[in-house]
Amino acid sequence: MLSRVAENVYWMGRYLERVEDTARLVNSMTNLLLDLPRNVELGWYELIKVIGAEENFQQCFPDSRDERSVMMFLINDTRNAHSIASCVNYARENNRVTRDLIPFEVWEQVNELYHFVNKTGERALSRRQRNVYLRQVVLRCQTIMGILMGTITHDASYYFFRMGKNLERADMSSRIIDVAAGNLLGEEENHRSAFNGVRWMGVLRSLNAFQAYRLKGAIGVHSAEVLNFLFSDTQFPRSVGHCLESIRVHLELLPRCDECIASVKELSMQLQQSQGKKMTREIMHQFIDDLQLGLAQIHSCVSERYFRI
Repeated sequence: MLSRVAENVYWMGRYLERVEDTARLVNSMTNLLLDLPRNVELGWYELIKVIGAEENFQQCFPDSRDERSVMMFLINDTRNAHSIASCVNYARENNRVTRDLIPFEVWEQVNELYHFVNKTGERALSRRQRNVYLRQVVLRCQTIMGILMGTITHDASYYFFRMGKNLERADMSSRIIDVAAGNLLGEEENHRSAFNGVRWMGVLRSLNAFQAYRLKGAIGVHSAEVLNFLFSDTQFPRSVGHCLESIRVHLELLPRCDECIASVKELSMQLQQSQGKKMTREIMHQFIDDLQLGLAQIHSCVSERYFRI
């Protein structure tokens, strides 16, 4: 396989996953703000800080940090390379140049997603219609993933697609946890709210993880168990631990993989060492920062080893 083609397939997986997870991230913050007391100082700009786009946002909206500006930036603004509209455009372009590898049914669905996002993205600026719009985006992304998983030949192109998808999922899952769980940990440091269990259920639901968590046999919904599940469980597909394991498995099917696998194993070890530790808000933020640096290292290794030949 040509390195250029491998890179296109890899980034197609990343962009499609980023679209879905950005929609989940926005929904997670929307639900969190509805649940929080009015005196809590947490605003929409927190989403910009979580994705590390403060400088770009400042250039696009120099005088505003309100909800509409943040939603425009994250959903519709093509000046933001990480917005839903931009990532759909990039995924479509990567799919277009690899159409000889990707089944035609996938190209049709990616095209439909492209037209849906470009024609109806304005709806997401309204709270009344935002949830329906974002759920449609998630559903369409899942449809594309399902068709692709069931029809593409499981060769090198499939391995690179899966690696891109899982690397992006690990990164975005950690950001969703950062938004959804950070404020709850801050509250638990001060007092035990009677509603914390319900709100930790909301953290799980933001990643479609509530049913899987209950099937693990957990009694009650508590911060330590929830965070351990979302970070370290190797069986739930959206946990960071499962994503890293999937990346390792697919790397082992490629040549010259030793250095990249070593980076994956090092990060997996960090996850294992975090199990059982009490997480405060500050500790979790630092842990997620370190985790994202480790994911960036894995990406750099894959890029240097396979795409920069």
